[in-house]
Amino acid sequence: MNDESNTRRFITFLLLLILMAAAGFSAGWLLHPNTPAGKAALPVLGQVPDYTMTNQLGQSVSSTAFRGKVRVVTFLFPYCRGYCPLIAHNFVSLEHVLKISGLADQVQLIAFNVDTESTGPAQMKAFQQQYGWNPENLHWQYLTGSPDEIRRIVTDAYHVYFKKVVEDGQASKQGKMDGDSIPEPVVENKLADKAGVDYDIVHNDLLAIVDTQGRIRKLFGDADRVSDEQMMDIISQLLPANNENATR
Repeated sequence: MNDESNTRRFITFLLLLILMAAAGFSAGWLLHPNTPAGKAALPVLGQVPDYTMTNQLGQSVSSTAFRGKVRVVTFLFPYCRGYCPLIAHNFVSLEHVLKISGLADQVQLIAFNVDTESTGPAQMKAFQQQYGWNPENLHWQYLTGSPDEIRRIVTDAYHVYFKKVVEDGQASKQGKMDGDSIPEPVVENKLADKAGVDYDIVHNDLLAIVDTQGRIRKLFGDADRVSDEQMMDIISQLLPANNENATR
């Protein structure tokens, strides 16, 4: 076999490989046109059980109302002077981005109150207002319940540590050690100043993203630092119209 024949065979082989690769890409794009190239499916990290709690307006809210929506979930208490106000600002910012994107009705923002003994809907509502949210806007549901119910969801389902500690120095220090926490930023909270509280709720600075089927798909261990872009990237992957990740 001469060199010219070998060359022709080699070129033909290369053309076949290119055509096969193109066909494979086209088939994949047609099946999943919105799947970002190179992105693996988000893992399933857990299932959130059903619950019924009370929101910032004193209304009874069932988790069944959130089915079909992507949930952005965090854990706050109204007298917080650390991470919570920063997360509240982030929720306000994210809602603005969701509105611009036309996705506000497909995403539910949720915060669970980890200070059920001393605060309730009135304080939760005031907290939202203080950091720029209209409590009548139920795109953010700030939820509270009995201590047992909050523990069942916050600790058992999301594995979030929280503990009330008295601000007497040593007790607060021990509580932070138990929670394996780091020094928090100090943020003004006029609501806490007015109430004259002498305690803190030590808790994990966590943000979870839950898919439309109630499955935890992403956890951020620094909720106060998660950007709108990071959250929107995960949200877009989990919306059924956008990506197969939502149904896996």
